[in-house]
Amino acid sequence: MTSNVPSKILLAEDDPIIREVTVDTLCREGYHVVAVSDGEEALAALSTMTPDLILSDVRMPRCDGFEFLRRIRSHPDHEITPFIIMSAKVETSDQRMGMSLGADDYVTKPYLPADLLKTIDVRLKRAAMINQRRQHQQRFLLQVLPHELRTPLSGIIGYADLMMMMGEAGDVLTAKELVDYGQNIGRSGQRLLNIAEDFSLWSWLEWAKGQGKEEKAGKGGLLRQTQITPATLRSWCENCVSGFGRQDDLAIEGEPVTVIVAAEGLERVIAHLVNNAMKFSLPGEHVLVKIIASAAACEIRVIDHGRGIQESDLPQFGLMRQFGREKFEQQGIGMGVELARNFALFGGGDFTLANNVPGPGVTTCLKLVRAVG
Repeated sequence: MTSNVPSKILLAEDDPIIREVTVDTLCREGYHVVAVSDGEEALAALSTMTPDLILSDVRMPRCDGFEFLRRIRSHPDHEITPFIIMSAKVETSDQRMGMSLGADDYVTKPYLPADLLKTIDVRLKRAAMINQRRQHQQRFLLQVLPHELRTPLSGIIGYADLMMMMGEAGDVLTAKELVDYGQNIGRSGQRLLNIAEDFSLWSWLEWAKGQGKEEKAGKGGLLRQTQITPATLRSWCENCVSGFGRQDDLAIEGEPVTVIVAAEGLERVIAHLVNNAMKFSLPGEHVLVKIIASAAACEIRVIDHGRGIQESDLPQFGLMRQFGREKFEQQGIGMGVELARNFALFGGGDFTLANNVPGPGVTTCLKLVRAVG
């Protein structure tokens, strides 16, 4: 365990000997354990404690493990609490049923203490990571998002007020003023549109990953074949690089390749990665987008030569996180990396981000599944 505060475990087991041995095993490891004999007692115990993890037998009187799990997962306070089922080794159907109802893992009885402790440790660490991400999301929704929305809205409202005041005073805008006002209103509106489109893609990916194999496959499914060429990559990044005035800084290498990806979002994900590379490097420093294809996969690498990322921050890069904001002014809501990761994982790929070694800058790698044939 990584915390000085003991993790709380709720144990539901009707066999008194197994219950006693399990409690002893967990307590010796430093966990705080509340042990009960069936699901009804376990549900009652939840009124006085909030467990960090639940360990439950399947075959119990009154309320068995399956019913206990169903009722746990229907309660918002416990919908993501790690739930580990215990069942006899021969009862594989119990394991399948438990996982289908939302169990996170299972251990077979009789179990080795080391196996049980390892399973619990893995699930607690994963739960801690999920909770941390939720806290970041909550902070984002309460603090970062209102600021990011307020800034462009203030610009739009401010220019609208100026136009109304001039109209009321009988003043006429010159052609140059009209262009300036229009450009500033347009930039603010585009910034708002970008935020809306980022959230739209994020929401779609969150929804899509919960769909079954049938919905993902086939014509009109959630996955599709898409050809990536240097020309299409450049067209996807055109608005981004022109916004920085750095058309000559972008280089693209590689041969055309066809990949299997989510039906929405590839263009936006690539543009985000190039935008980040431009944002965190200086004019004149080249940004390279490289297509590297193998028999089964395709990597889209975006390589910049900017200031890089502190090594301690690399594992935390993700949704609604910005780093170094106290030193460097930056616009945006920090969704690019999370969108890229979710997009790649949905299609069976992966996403990595690392500092260049040797040399300055960062390389992001979007690994995608290559289409066969």
